[in-house]
Amino acid sequence: MAFQDVFPFLPQYMSWEEWNGNLLIFYSQEPIPFHPEDHWKLVASNVAQLPSFMIYPVPDPDKFDTWQDWVTEFTLIVNGVPQ
Repeated sequence: MAFQDVFPFLPQYMSWEEWNGNLLIFYSQEPIPFHPEDHWKLVASNVAQLPSFMIYPVPDPDKFDTWQDWVTEFTLIVNGVPQ
């Protein structure tokens, strides 16, 4: 079960460092790694294995060209489609 109901951080408004840092803070109960932007797929792969996110179909980062595209899909899956 996820610890939070909504993940409020959208990639359009922040850098990778800000987004990954907010993920670390927001889900501080989880051992989320921090890596530089060029290793974003490693972070994405690790997130998919965490208990908070195992209930979601976290997208495979290898199917995305940019971290922003992956994060947008990830956020939609965790939060649901905006009403």
